[in-house]
Amino acid sequence: MSAPTLVVNFQVELNNLISNLISIGIADDQNFPVIKTLRNSEWEVSFDTEEYVSLGINITNYERVYNELAEKRSYSIKLIDGGLLQLLYRFRNDSLVKHRLTFYPSPNLPQFTEYPESYLQDELYIDIIKRRIIPFPLRFDFDIDNAVDITHPQSHLTLGDVKGCRIPVSAPITPRWFFEFILRNFYNTDKKDLISELPSHQINLNPCITNNEKQLIHL
Repeated sequence: MSAPTLVVNFQVELNNLISNLISIGIADDQNFPVIKTLRNSEWEVSFDTEEYVSLGINITNYERVYNELAEKRSYSIKLIDGGLLQLLYRFRNDSLVKHRLTFYPSPNLPQFTEYPESYLQDELYIDIIKRRIIPFPLRFDFDIDNAVDITHPQSHLTLGDVKGCRIPVSAPITPRWFFEFILRNFYNTDKKDLISELPSHQINLNPCITNNEKQLIHL
């Protein structure tokens, strides 16, 4: 049974975005998206090493979790500073029912002296790597089956591993929106506008935020 159009569109958009990040020189490694059939009416757009994503649940030692994910290549794309992006989407028939989009910044930014001279010539690499940040994961979740008004919004943002941190988000997040959010807030520099080089939006998803959740701080 062939995958529905929406499923294929997500795979195509994610594939194009990863290819774009490779072409502009911000990708270090990648796993291109694959479509997995879960059962007759359910599909998943993910990557081959997604079975290890559970390592990032209930984080007790962030550096250890990051290193295990990096070692097992459990990511959609690894960026030049070591940041890992995981994108997993689940569909039922031709509808999105769940996603898990995670950003794991590198806990140990490498020193300039560890890299060959060719890296030091790269202005984009220098601008990104010289930043001083306290790394913590962030995750955009969407889950229509387990949503509860206010306490567990259908679409929400979790910062770090704080239990109960679910900031309402107005709609599910497409791959294009997720890549833009990460690049705009963590990788854009004064000299390099990475957003302008991304492919245009191709997928539109309906809002899912409730009226009660709109009364809270939300995205």
